[in-house]
Amino acid sequence: MKKRLYYIDNIKVFGLILVFICHFTRSLEANGVGYAIKVLPDKLFNLYIGSFGVSLFFIASGASLMYVYEEKLDVKVYLKKRFRGIYPMFWLAFFTATVISFFRNYGIDETIPKWKIIFSIIGFDGNTLWWGNNFYRVGEWFLSVIICLYILFPLIRKCVLKHPVITTIISIVLLAVSMLCFKTKMPIECFVIARVPEFLFGMLYIKYIKQVDIKMLIIGIIGLGVAFFINLGENNVMLQTLLVGLSSFICLTWIFVKTSKFIFIRKISTVGGKYCYPFFLTHHYLTEWLTEPFTGIVLRRSEVYFLCLICFVLTIIASKYLFDINKKALNILSIENKENK
Repeated sequence: MKKRLYYIDNIKVFGLILVFICHFTRSLEANGVGYAIKVLPDKLFNLYIGSFGVSLFFIASGASLMYVYEEKLDVKVYLKKRFRGIYPMFWLAFFTATVISFFRNYGIDETIPKWKIIFSIIGFDGNTLWWGNNFYRVGEWFLSVIICLYILFPLIRKCVLKHPVITTIISIVLLAVSMLCFKTKMPIECFVIARVPEFLFGMLYIKYIKQVDIKMLIIGIIGLGVAFFINLGENNVMLQTLLVGLSSFICLTWIFVKTSKFIFIRKISTVGGKYCYPFFLTHHYLTEWLTEPFTGIVLRRSEVYFLCLICFVLTIIASKYLFDINKKALNILSIENKENK
C-alpha cells in the first residue's frame, strides 16, 4: 500500500473552506441579511476566493488520482469506483434537499419542464442552470466539471506518461482557444476544457516534480507576489486563476509537507479527506437555509462570525450523517448483489 500523502487532503480542505466562506457571504446577500464585516474578503491575490478554492481542489484532485493510478489503471474498475464514489451520495443529498425544499416552498415549481430531471440525475443541473431553471438543489457547477475530468483522466494519464511536454502544450493551446472563442451564458470557469491545465498540473507534479524544494517554493512565492500586485483577470479570469492556483498549490504543499509530522495536521487530513465530498454537497444548501431566518437584520461583527461557525459545524454534522447513510446503503446493495449472483 502506498504511503498516504497528507498534504493533498489538507490542500483540499483549505480550498473547501475558502469555498464555504465564499458561499456563506453570498447566502447572507441572497437572503437580504446585512453584515458589519465579511469573514474573508471576496478576493485574495486579486482572485475571487471561491475560484481560488476550486482551483486548489482541481489541482489536488489531479495529483491524488495520479498518485493512486500512476503505475496501473484498469479503466473499467476505475470508472466503477468513480461512479460509486460520486453518484449514490449525490442522489441521496439531492433527494433529501428536494424533500426539504418541497415543504419549505409548499410544492415544486410547475414551470420547470419535467424532462430536466435528467440533468439532476447525471449531476449536471448546477451547470445547465445557465440555460434556464431546473431541479438543481446541490452540487453546483463544480460537480459536472469534476465528473468530466474524472472521465478524461485515463486518457490524460496515458498522454502524461508517454508525452508529458506535448500534452502540456496541447492543454495550454486548448485553454487559449477557449479564452478566445468561448462565448456562452456559462462562464469560462465552468467549462471543463479550461480546467484541464490545473488538473494536469497536479498529475505532472506527482509524476515528475514529486516535491517542493526551496527553489520551487521561491517560484510559488514570486507567483503569488505577482498575483497580488497584477490582476491578469482583467484580460481573462483563467489567467489569474492559473497563476494563483498553481503558485498557492506549490506554497501550500511545502507548508503541509513540513507540518505533516504533527498529529493534529494528520488528523485534519484524514477526516477532511473522508468528508470533503459530503461537505461540498451539503454546505451551500445548508448555509442558504440557515441564514434565511436573519433576513432584514444587520448582523454585528461577532454575530457574523458566530453564525458562520454555526453553519460550519452543522454542515460537518450533516456531512457525517450523509457519509454514514451512503456507506450503509452501499453495503446493503453490495450484500444483495452478492446474494443474487
